[in-house]
Amino acid sequence: MKNMTEGDFQKLLQIALQSLSIQRTLLENQATELNDELRTLERDDELEQIDRQLLLVRADYEHYLSLVDPEHPFNLNAYYEYN
Repeated sequence: MKNMTEGDFQKLLQIALQSLSIQRTLLENQATELNDELRTLERDDELEQIDRQLLLVRADYEHYLSLVDPEHPFNLNAYYEYN
């Protein structure tokens, strides 16, 4: 297995950030659609699951962003609270 160059690592981080952005958008859209429906216990459970997924995606996004941008503040303890 070859060692990854810094450039390849940065490209991989950019791909991960784009993927997380897409996941976040899809989850937010799904939550919006559910909010437009009538209130039910099933919907509330589904919204809780989506909220949990969003928290995890946002935590991962912040983590990867801190690797790309050293100036970006990142709280490692908060990251592990969500994961």
